[in-house]
Amino acid sequence: MNLQVEWDPPSAMRRLRSLTYKLDLERIPDVPGVYVFGRRWGDSFEALYVGKAKNVQARVKGQLNNLRLMTHIRDAKAGNRVVMAGSIITRPGQQIDKCLTLVERSLIRYFLSEGHDLVNIQGTQLRRHEIASSKTPRWFVKNKMFLDRDR
Repeated sequence: MNLQVEWDPPSAMRRLRSLTYKLDLERIPDVPGVYVFGRRWGDSFEALYVGKAKNVQARVKGQLNNLRLMTHIRDAKAGNRVVMAGSIITRPGQQIDKCLTLVERSLIRYFLSEGHDLVNIQGTQLRRHEIASSKTPRWFVKNKMFLDRDR
């Protein structure tokens, strides 16, 4: 299945108090899609949480009150906190619920494979297995790979 996600520019999060963050919710689309809380520094990005919603704007607003998620965002390494929001562009015959689930799962697996400090599933850190390889050509496999456990 071919899926398309149209990403909006990152929305900056401002920390007001210990666990209180503010962002311009008008910049977050109110359509079905996926969102990623993360941190940026220089040209780098690290995902901290991946989610899906039938209304991304409303879901992100609700997540700002998620204590475990906000604690994880606060405790992450240095960098600017941002939210990336992506709208799912469906084709005729594609069911939005199925598309949302597939895109969310793909993003989680991708970020885990890249070694991001991802927290998901009701604020609990995902179990992941780290596979280290040595004496392998760089073009074959990475020196370090990550795999989340199947649900």
